[in-house]
Amino acid sequence: MARPMNRLPHSNDPLVAFARDLQALRKKAGNPPLALMAEHSGLSQATLSNAHAGKKLPSWAAVNGYVLACKGDPEDFSQRWERLRLAAVGLSGDLCRQALSRWERSGTLTPSPVADEGELRALLQALLDFNGLSHRTLAQQALGYSHVTYGAVLRGARPLRAKVLYQILIGCGVHSLSSQEAWFETLSRFYPNEGVQGGKLLSRVDQRHRYAGDLDLKMLRAVLERLERGRGLLVAGAVSYSSVNALRSAFEDMLSLLMTSFHRSDVPLPAKLGIAFDQVVRQLSNNSVPNPAAIEALVPLALPHHMRLRTRVVMALKNAGELLRKADAGQLDIRDKFGKRIQVISSGAPWPLPARAAS
Repeated sequence: MARPMNRLPHSNDPLVAFARDLQALRKKAGNPPLALMAEHSGLSQATLSNAHAGKKLPSWAAVNGYVLACKGDPEDFSQRWERLRLAAVGLSGDLCRQALSRWERSGTLTPSPVADEGELRALLQALLDFNGLSHRTLAQQALGYSHVTYGAVLRGARPLRAKVLYQILIGCGVHSLSSQEAWFETLSRFYPNEGVQGGKLLSRVDQRHRYAGDLDLKMLRAVLERLERGRGLLVAGAVSYSSVNALRSAFEDMLSLLMTSFHRSDVPLPAKLGIAFDQVVRQLSNNSVPNPAAIEALVPLALPHHMRLRTRVVMALKNAGELLRKADAGQLDIRDKFGKRIQVISSGAPWPLPARAAS
C-alpha cells in the first residue's frame, strides 16, 4: 500500500499549487507506491517524494519522471514549471515568458521585440537562464570576458557592446547566423555604431564553423513517445518478443535521428565527444546497446536549445537502454505467443553512420 502523501498547507503559493497538482495526478493514477514510480521513472523515491512536497522547486527531470510514472503528459506541467523557475531566479514578465516559450518550442533563439535597452538586457539574462548558465559558467564557455564583466553588463552597470553580446550568444550556443544577425539588429536600435561592429564580427566568422543542430522536432517527439510507451509496457509486465523489439526499434530510431544531426555540420567534434560519437555508432553497428554515458554527452549537442526535451530524451534512452541490455543478456522473461521462453537478439541500427573526425 502506498504511503500517504504529506498534507500541503492551504495556500495560494504557486509552488504549493504546483505540488498539489502533482499529488492530484498521482491520486488520479491510483496512488501508485513511490517504489513503483521509481521503477517506472528511473528516479529515486526521495526525489519523487520531494517533487510533490511543495517546499522547493523540483528539477525538470524530477517533474518529468513523476508525471510519466503517473501516466500523465509532462507538457501539461511544462509552462508552469518554467514560470516557477523564472520567478526563482528573479525573471518575470510576459516578455521573458513568451521568449522562453518560443525558444523551447522552435529552437530558434532570436530576440523578441523590445521597447528599450533594459528589456534587451532582461532578454539576454533570460537567454542565460534558458541555457542553465550563471555568469560564472558563461565566462567559462565564452572566454572573452570575466563573470564580473558579464554580470555588470547584464545589470546595466556597463554598456552593452557588440563584442560582449557576441560572446554571450556564443556562450549560450547561438551559432545560427540569422539568429546572431537578429540580436545585433536589435542592439543597433539603441547603439547604431555597435550594430555596425556586430556586422563586422559576423563577416569574419567562417561559415563552415557553424553547428547546425537542426532536428525535426515533430518527428523526435513522435519517436520519444514510442520510446517511453515501449518501456512502460515492459515495466508493467508486458514482456514479449514484439514489445522488446518495438522498444529496440524506437531506441535505435531516436539515436539515429540524433546522430544524423551531426552530419549537417562540418564542425569537428572535440576529442572526447568525437570518441563518444564513434563509440555510439560502432556499438549500434555491432548490434549492441551503446554506452549511456556516451549518449548523455552527445544529446546536448543534438538538442542545444531544448533543455527540458533534452532531459526527457536522455532519461528515456537511459531507461530503455537498461532494459535492452537485460534483454540481450537473457535477464528478461520473454515469451513468444505460445508461451515459450525466448531470447531477443538486437537487429542493429536502421542505417549505420560513418565515424566523425575529432578536432
